[in-house]
Amino acid sequence: MSAPEDDAFFYYLGSYSTADGRWKGQMLNQEHTPAKGENPVFGGYEVGIGFSGTCTDDSGELEGIALAGKRSLRLAASLKLMRRA
Repeated sequence: MSAPEDDAFFYYLGSYSTADGRWKGQMLNQEHTPAKGENPVFGGYEVGIGFSGTCTDDSGELEGIALAGKRSLRLAASLKLMRRA
């Protein structure tokens, strides 16, 4: 999605479903703090993202498409659970 230093300006809301080691969902990327002097990947705009991939109890792989204005951006991410609540 964005470079790690840019992620500090955003939060993500969404939902997903899982079955048989696969997951799919959607999320909304929103800016909580203006990224002054930075060049965030989505330009500070609210962006919808659809994704799908594989998952286990403590990790996930996903590929998705972010719709940013008239552009669509492809993304991939590897997620790992750091600590259970």
